[in-house]
Amino acid sequence: MKKNLADVVDSLFKAKSTGLLTISFSSEKNLLKFYLRNGEIYHISFGFKKGIECLNEIALRQPVSYNFISQISIDITSNDIPSTEDIIKNLKGMNKFVTSSDSSIIQSSDFQKIKEGIKTALIRQIGPIGGKITEKYITEKWIPSEPPSKEDFLRLVDMLKDEIEDPQSKKEFLQEVNKILGGI
Repeated sequence: MKKNLADVVDSLFKAKSTGLLTISFSSEKNLLKFYLRNGEIYHISFGFKKGIECLNEIALRQPVSYNFISQISIDITSNDIPSTEDIIKNLKGMNKFVTSSDSSIIQSSDFQKIKEGIKTALIRQIGPIGGKITEKYITEKWIPSEPPSKEDFLRLVDMLKDEIEDPQSKKEFLQEVNKILGGI
């Protein structure tokens, strides 16, 4: 069933939802990602774009489907975005419709656990900057399928391992991550 994108965001806002709302487009491999905390949008990304410039992408493209994964959060905040209420008003004016991708996704708590495990493994090898690098790759470069699969996580790990210069540290990172991913 098709829903107005504004209504989707509005219902998450009114429910004070926390998580990740992804929007896929018909002619685009990147996902538009809205991060919500207690119903408020605090970060938006689309490929390498962040913040307000992502909102223009909705007007230029035809959204196809959406998915919401609860309890996902990141440490990045977009400082240049309008209020959630203003975003909803703008979306109402665009009159874009989407369908729900109701697929059985990896449980959000499992996704969070896997993400934190990978982040911790990278931090152990390159220090605190590993946490920020992991978040940046997840929001800007990593495009998982719906639901995220083991192969998706392996692609993320493959990207992150290139951030480690020392061969021994890289090997330790891969061993630790393989233990985490062995259970899925």
